[in-house]
Amino acid sequence: MADVASGADYSRQMVYKLFFDRRELVLAAVIERIVEIADAATPGAQVPSEDFTESFVELSVQIIETLRNDPELSALLGDGSPVTAHEALWAPELVERAVRFWQPWLDFGRARHLLRDDLSNRDLADWLHTVYASIILRRNIPQDDERVMIERFVMTSLAMASVAPG
Repeated sequence: MADVASGADYSRQMVYKLFFDRRELVLAAVIERIVEIADAATPGAQVPSEDFTESFVELSVQIIETLRNDPELSALLGDGSPVTAHEALWAPELVERAVRFWQPWLDFGRARHLLRDDLSNRDLADWLHTVYASIILRRNIPQDDERVMIERFVMTSLAMASVAPG
């Protein structure tokens, strides 16, 4: 905490007023970094007028790879970190950010009857968040395999028609 205070040009007292402990400070830094990554991807994440599925898959792989390989996140979540990647990915702020990030894509896909319409955008964004968090946490998945998983599993699931109760 002393190093953070010094680097931020704050007193230790001020840092402890803002953050209860090291864990809370690291979690806030991880959340901020993930939001920065999402914000940086958002301008390039314009919903395409052409191949929606291909663009959705490419954006998904880009986000997963960026989060998995970001040096700042790796340092914050590395050995000895008081915060796990799983815990950070499920912070309420990040769940809400995921909903806002995917909203235009889900609206676009629905308007063109490319995505299922039996679930809300929040439900679909939450499901995407769950699936992508699982992929991010598994570091041994080659990028080509990620792409195939997203094409075959995610895109198929997003496009499925609702099943009538039996």
